[in-house]
Amino acid sequence: MVSGQISRRPLSSFIPLPYSSPVGVSAIGCMTFTEQRTGGQTTAAPSPTGWYASGGKRIFDVVTVLPMIVLAAPVLALAALALRIKLGPGILLRQTRVGRDADEFDMLKFRTMEHSRRLDRPDGFEGQDRRNTHKSSSDPRHTRLGRMLRKFSIDELPQLLNVLKGDMSLVGPRPQLAERSSPSFRAHPRHLVRPGLTGPFQVSPLRSKGDLDAGLDIDAGYVDALNMRRDLSFLVGTFVALIKGTGN
Repeated sequence: MVSGQISRRPLSSFIPLPYSSPVGVSAIGCMTFTEQRTGGQTTAAPSPTGWYASGGKRIFDVVTVLPMIVLAAPVLALAALALRIKLGPGILLRQTRVGRDADEFDMLKFRTMEHSRRLDRPDGFEGQDRRNTHKSSSDPRHTRLGRMLRKFSIDELPQLLNVLKGDMSLVGPRPQLAERSSPSFRAHPRHLVRPGLTGPFQVSPLRSKGDLDAGLDIDAGYVDALNMRRDLSFLVGTFVALIKGTGN
């Protein structure tokens, strides 16, 4: 990290007004962070707030994700084979997403739609864009195989490798597409932690409404109350949802 002028200010002073909600930002405004100025730009990073936030969470991720990868390997192999037969080459997508400290990274996932999903469709489908709303199981662009994979979130399993690499965490706010992330969105406190394979919004009733903006306050609250017990509860809640087939 390049040296610069360091000062301490409340985190909420760096959050744009659109995200200054009573539930979200004001609840996190008591946190402190280090500010670094480089070339006229200001970036913020959180000060350690306990053993879990300062390193324990990453240790938990690595220790937990390694056996998960081993257990998921047969499912990953079968899904890859089925998708390769159905869709041909290019079954693994690399999407540029916004991660911790608003840094961009390539998120992995299985392709579940036709390659020309918005082209050459006889019905001329012009439905909701996945980048603006949550995924829908009724989206006609999906293949039958893709719907099944998405129902049980198998299409997201390649992100276990993102967790192992350190781009993501097992639990955290879901990463958004970089091309759809404005500067004000990148300044949201959700980017003070690594994005997650699952998170509080994924086990929230608000998720079924399909509006990703509804999860911003939930994400900010997650950062404010970061601890291992809550992460474990979100993992258990996600596992239950997967067993019930409500991952879509």
